Amino acid sequence: MGLKVYVLINNQIYKLMKKLFTLIALALSVNGAFAQTESYQPFADGALKAEFASATAGADGDIVVTLQSSTNISLTVKSSRTPDITTTPGLNYTNWDVWKDAGLSYDKGPGDLPNGEVFPTLRGTGVAYISFVGNERFKDGASQGNYHPDSNGGVDGAPNGWVYYNPESPSIPYSGLYYKFVPTLSGTLRAGFWINKGNRLFFVAAEAADNSVTNVEYTVEGYINGKNGVDEYGESTGKKKYFTVEEMKAESPTPYLVGGGNQPSWVYVTFPVEAGKSYYCFNHNAQAGFNGYEFTADAAGISELTANEAALNDKTFNLAGQQVNNGFRGIVVKNGKKYIK
Repeated sequence: MGLKVYVLINNQIYKLMKKLFTLIALALSVNGAFAQTESYQPFADGALKAEFASATAGADGDIVVTLQSSTNISLTVKSSRTPDITTTPGLNYTNWDVWKDAGLSYDKGPGDLPNGEVFPTLRGTGVAYISFVGNERFKDGASQGNYHPDSNGGVDGAPNGWVYYNPESPSIPYSGLYYKFVPTLSGTLRAGFWINKGNRLFFVAAEAADNSVTNVEYTVEGYINGKNGVDEYGESTGKKKYFTVEEMKAESPTPYLVGGGNQPSWVYVTFPVEAGKSYYCFNHNAQAGFNGYEFTADAAGISELTANEAALNDKTFNLAGQQVNNGFRGIVVKNGKKYIK
């Protein structure tokens, strides 16, 4: 074996290299845990983006758009055809006769938000039902000879009518309009929605890899139709009032009802997400428009970064930052020190 001479030079260059390695490890292992908030909107320049504007119905008549909408979020938008009328009694959602077509559209939102804010939304079709069967249609006490799923004539869970999402025994909707988010990192999702009516329930449901479903609690803030702000003199500003999370709770104390009453709202819904789970957002028997989202990752991955940094200390590198083996001769960096080998 040749003579090995180790000479300590100084560790200043190593410190700089270590920072570089740390940044690389952060990018590769943590995948953006410290990155700024990611965001996405389904529209641009007053119209739906191409992935939605050009979307067409599949073989089952539903429109489904799935895309990697930002670095750590996959987004699926499903807009469903709506059951219309059948002449055969007892049909359920699997073999209904006549359907109304599914669709996607753009809405510019209300024109009376304060400070020039806008709230456009992607709109879709379909009720997010678990299942349904037909109700016989009557007029003036006489049968019309056909059937349709009537949310007013049926009772949730009854033999006739719709079966909606139930947070006590949750199940992912079979069809209808919903927005599905799948994060690669745990964090917080803040999504904007137009909620059609304040007397319709809004849910966030989480589905794990084992297909178990749980109800997710969320907070809401934003605007309610017909409720304007006031100035310092108590006079109406003519612009919608922005309700904070606490103010919104006071306006809609009933769980899962947003805004209360029979008015639409334009709100931001915030909830925690876990990596790998699927999160569905939907109204249980009405449509919800989608404004976009912001996703902020947790600091998860710091332990991975620390482990990677510790592993670097046990390895030997040349001045180009490349890992080398024991047979390498020249200047090397190892365990925080630079040597001539």
